[in-house]
Amino acid sequence: MKIAICDDEEYYLKDISSRIHNLENIYQDEVSLYVDTFQNGIDLLESFQIKRYDLIYLDIELNDVNGVNLAKKIHDIKPNCMIIFVTSHMSYFNQSYIVNAFQYMKKPLKDKLFTNELKRAVKKYQFYQKTFVFPTSVGNTVINVHDIIFLETFYKRYKLYTTKGVYYGSLKPILSYREELLEYHFFQIQRSFTVNLAHIRSIDNSVVTMSNDEVLKISRKKYKEFKQAFYKFLDKQ
Repeated sequence: MKIAICDDEEYYLKDISSRIHNLENIYQDEVSLYVDTFQNGIDLLESFQIKRYDLIYLDIELNDVNGVNLAKKIHDIKPNCMIIFVTSHMSYFNQSYIVNAFQYMKKPLKDKLFTNELKRAVKKYQFYQKTFVFPTSVGNTVINVHDIIFLETFYKRYKLYTTKGVYYGSLKPILSYREELLEYHFFQIQRSFTVNLAHIRSIDNSVVTMSNDEVLKISRKKYKEFKQAFYKFLDKQ
């Protein structure tokens, strides 16, 4: 997992690096944490073009650029990059939502919040790395779980809607995959459709619109359970 820290105060570069390395042993069997540090936004952006960091601790008030504007440029390149704003001022809090910040931390950093948010970021990173090998009509296809928008099943067949396209195949081999998807951010809204909660664009009564503009109906029996699952998912983001 590639992590960048960008702050014009050397103290916080060392402080955040030290906190990450102190927690690294927790994940040594699951994921390695690689850390780069930067004292200005221009150097970070240049490095990001090549390394595509997964998580960035970003000071909002840098000497050379505004952190919020820098975050927008980073998300233009890699939308799922997790950005944790670190600042001495709460005045930018609302702006952090505009760029879909992962978290907003006030200096000096609190141990419990820092630890919890790093754990949450690692868990989300692991989710992004999870892949399935689907037997499709064009052969076995490796698909990242976060690229799956929803799965449609019908008589002896399935259709898998992804950010890369739509795949088809026989139903029986992927039934176990459907059960495994439910352990991630997926919910079976009716007998035929299992959706990725992260790809829901909007909800209107018992209808969801997905990120690919497909409109799906939630069964009456599933609606209450779906709402609970969806809001629980949002709380964790």
